[in-house]
Amino acid sequence: MNTHRRNNFLLDADETILDFPRSSRESFAYAMRFFGLEELSAEFSRFRAINDALWREYERGTMPKNRLVVERFRRFLEGSAGARPDAAEVNRVYFNKLCSAGYLLPGADGFLRELRRRGKVFLITNGTPQAQYGRLDALGIRALFDGIFVSDEIGFAKPDPRFFGYVFAHTGADAADFLVIGDSLTSDIAGANAVGIPCIWYAPEEKAAVGAVPSAVARSYTEVLKIIDEGLL
Repeated sequence: MNTHRRNNFLLDADETILDFPRSSRESFAYAMRFFGLEELSAEFSRFRAINDALWREYERGTMPKNRLVVERFRRFLEGSAGARPDAAEVNRVYFNKLCSAGYLLPGADGFLRELRRRGKVFLITNGTPQAQYGRLDALGIRALFDGIFVSDEIGFAKPDPRFFGYVFAHTGADAADFLVIGDSLTSDIAGANAVGIPCIWYAPEEKAAVGAVPSAVARSYTEVLKIIDEGLL
């Protein structure tokens, strides 16, 4: 058991507490309808694969955000037959819808409130301020966080150590008091590894940890809280 009780939690947003796939799917379908491309609404899984791959490039620093948001639709539409609208315009419609399409994962509200009983909770997220704050406001939960850190505002994205350095500097807390909780091995867990702080990989699905080393693995919110309460990190 670790005698040093950490009470500053760096909590990831998308797919840790926010249901980003649902928000994205809804916004994608809206954009397809807007441009009269209803037949492409069924191809969300293909769009998501393209989007996810580009976000991995963004995390590695090889894909600038302003290019990513257009490139995802350019590649998607490129793989479809017929005349297609401008990718930047499709992204604009998709993004505007996404900013208000906020959903919590099942059990996330209770988990967040329980986590707050155990210490300060800082949201750390790679994304655009309008989309991240917009969805939090749509859910009415922005005030539940002691601080919110968005990559586009900071200038660096997880897992870049400079992202975490910015967070440490702007919370006034010692790095040794932080614990990262997130679903992404490539951003949350790799980022925690890079700055030498403990982390809980939130992985409801039975997946293997590849490319990063979580301090602990939790398959549910209950397991996350148990790890914290037992002082295992």
